[in-house]
Amino acid sequence: MQRLKSQAGFTITELIAVISLSGIMMAAAAMGFGTFFTKFEEMNRKTELQRGAFNCLQKIKNGIQIGSGTNLKFQGIATSDSIAFVGTNAGASSKIILYPPASDYTHQNDFISIYHDGKFVRATYLDGTLQPPAPLYLYPGNTRGNETEVTRLRFSKANTAEPITKVVWVELEARVKLKENRYMTVSYTTRMALSMK
Repeated sequence: MQRLKSQAGFTITELIAVISLSGIMMAAAAMGFGTFFTKFEEMNRKTELQRGAFNCLQKIKNGIQIGSGTNLKFQGIATSDSIAFVGTNAGASSKIILYPPASDYTHQNDFISIYHDGKFVRATYLDGTLQPPAPLYLYPGNTRGNETEVTRLRFSKANTAEPITKVVWVELEARVKLKENRYMTVSYTTRMALSMK
């Protein structure tokens, strides 16, 4: 019978050291993944904030969808021929009323009102007999858990030297909550022309 001179293997101390190092490396990797996903979520919220604010400005300019099928139309600044600023200042306000060209007698009282209610940009309209049952949410959407809010919406007359408003300055500022009471804010200022038909 042959006798073994030495046995190769791990001591308990070596095994504990390897397990400890593996645990430290896994903890570091988990922290890295956590940081990555937090940053990814912040970037996603920032992107959605910018996209939503830009789309809101496009709706204000090009119009809100009214009707359907062959009666589909859009009412906004670019499709209106006159505007009224609501409030104490006749040339600037957080609420406007737009009047589209009246095509016939049934549409002489048509309007679209766009305003800031403190958190949302909202709109209501009258188009012949069509009127929404409640004001529409233009931006942000009224969804549970939404942490985006509009902090400023201001409309003002851009062509101040002329008696009739032809061009409107629109200022929109919105913010989204990131983490630990930190906010990311976007601000847009643009001019929009009325159709003046």
